[in-house]
Amino acid sequence: MKKHNLLLEGISQFEVDFVIPHVGADIPVGIDPFLLYKSRDQILSKLHTKIIEAFNQGVRLIADRKYREAEQLFTYPEVKEIGLGYSKDGKDGDGVGEGLTSLIVKSLSDSPEMLARGIKHIEEMQLISIGVGPDRISDTIANLIKSYLIEYTQAQSNLWGIKLTRGVPIENIFDFETGQWYDEYCDLPLSPFDGKPIILVPRRIVRTLPWINYRDYYNVELKTYLKAQKTRKSEAQSASNSKDITVRKSEAVKISRRLIGEIDSYISRKEKDSANAQPTLSYVDFRQITPQADALKSKIDGILPGKETASDYQYAVLEILNYLFNPDLSDGKPEVATYEGTERRDIIFTNESDHSFWDYVRRIHSAILLMFEVKNSDNITNTYLAQINTYLGDRLGYLGFIVSRSQLKKEQLKKTYSIFNNRTPRTVILGLCDDDLKLMMTQKCEGRNPTEFIRQKYRDFMTAVQ
Repeated sequence: MKKHNLLLEGISQFEVDFVIPHVGADIPVGIDPFLLYKSRDQILSKLHTKIIEAFNQGVRLIADRKYREAEQLFTYPEVKEIGLGYSKDGKDGDGVGEGLTSLIVKSLSDSPEMLARGIKHIEEMQLISIGVGPDRISDTIANLIKSYLIEYTQAQSNLWGIKLTRGVPIENIFDFETGQWYDEYCDLPLSPFDGKPIILVPRRIVRTLPWINYRDYYNVELKTYLKAQKTRKSEAQSASNSKDITVRKSEAVKISRRLIGEIDSYISRKEKDSANAQPTLSYVDFRQITPQADALKSKIDGILPGKETASDYQYAVLEILNYLFNPDLSDGKPEVATYEGTERRDIIFTNESDHSFWDYVRRIHSAILLMFEVKNSDNITNTYLAQINTYLGDRLGYLGFIVSRSQLKKEQLKKTYSIFNNRTPRTVILGLCDDDLKLMMTQKCEGRNPTEFIRQKYRDFMTAVQ
């Protein structure tokens, strides 16, 4: 397989699970911790739990008046290696910094109610601190999960053939076990622009604004409270006259520090509406959607069937599935294992979708993970299908796909029906071929959702099997 030698060479944003950094400039999105909180990936959801525990360690230090120790914990410099943020002049942000660290400590100190309650979401700091905005929230999370992001970067670099440089010095890595910061030498890619290290971020955890943010809180919760207060003070005041209530953020945060009930109400509302908290794709150049589809179609057309090119076909299918379904299906990667001495060709995705067909199959078929078995062959036998049946189960769920060069023949379709009827829980195996992949890419170029094609495949299967 031909691999990419440079970070940006030959790699399209449509094909990969991570945000491709813009050389020499920040991308105006940030890491949203709420997307970790709601993630069905246990690694990410557990990271969020650890983040809250670590932050509340600092809250307890403030409550105990151990301010110096709290400031040490709350110092989060900008993680320039990730290339996300709102800087207009390149990667020159300051992160939280010492001044803002002190402000965080003061903001919490001035809110006895928050000290007693503790933080439920890091984003709450936007509501009680004048100097904390979306970029600071992203910096905070990037610092706390830097170890995970480094491991993710290494895995994605190995997957896509991005060159890693050994022993790159990285500062401010947080150890959740000890609650301490440390520096380390890591294997990371270097920017072809300035030779500085690059840390990749999954597409599924970035948004333009955090799901929980000050602007939304002010308009949804705080203004309602202020209007109610004004009406109570002057019953003669009409509702229309109280619509224009505005306060500066400096005043708003002072009010919010003692209005924990209103913050709780807002947070509860945002948690209940978590299905609408979706990753932002504003950094994707959708003008390239058709050229990218054409390139991927040409790629699979240029791969001959057979064992010799099986790996090339596997990676082409992975690129196409990322193109079609990310971020609903995320973190796609081959699962390397052995089966009678040969490499398995599985591609495993995490099913993160809150909507449509993917949400349905996760609930009905326990498909938190989705397996795509890739065979670079136009002669799929019942043996292949029986093998897939053994892979599916409690870990991978009870719905899987076999991707091959041509449609399943009638005999193999009957085998999938037999598997469904003779196994409990009911197990569904759907076939996809090159023509199906091309058709879905065309649908995406036309503005249609390729998931509808999969839904129809599933419906046809369920109709035929009953």
